[in-house]
Amino acid sequence: MRLNWGAVVLAGIADWILGAIWFTAFRVPWQAGTRIPPEELQAYTAHPNFWPYIVSLICSILIAYVIARVLSGYQTHSLLRGASVGILVGLAAAVAMITNMVFEIRTVPFILISAAYPLLGCILMGIIVGVWKPKAKPEVSRSTP
Repeated sequence: MRLNWGAVVLAGIADWILGAIWFTAFRVPWQAGTRIPPEELQAYTAHPNFWPYIVSLICSILIAYVIARVLSGYQTHSLLRGASVGILVGLAAAVAMITNMVFEIRTVPFILISAAYPLLGCILMGIIVGVWKPKAKPEVSRSTP
């Protein structure tokens, strides 16, 4: 099994950036769904904690690794193969999140915003890992004595 670690790290970073864009674009309905009081949210944003961003980046890289491992089981890598693996992994993550959030009685917009991000992120990571193929195994030459 050969993995392209450059593709894994790049895919994780791309997913992390997508998350920043995604949750900025849907900030208002997503924040409303968090149920954090406005005063508490304002106090948090006044003194940001970078730990969640670091954990998020590490988790994105780990998910990219999982996608790369699944892709490594196929003979060929391509944009479509990567996207299809990304869809499967992303659906698993999204469905698990939805299952939890419906029991937490979250609003539909919050559920859709929260669950769509891992699905789209996994598709993006699958495409990156699928397109950026791992290096071929070196040929072992056997000489006869």
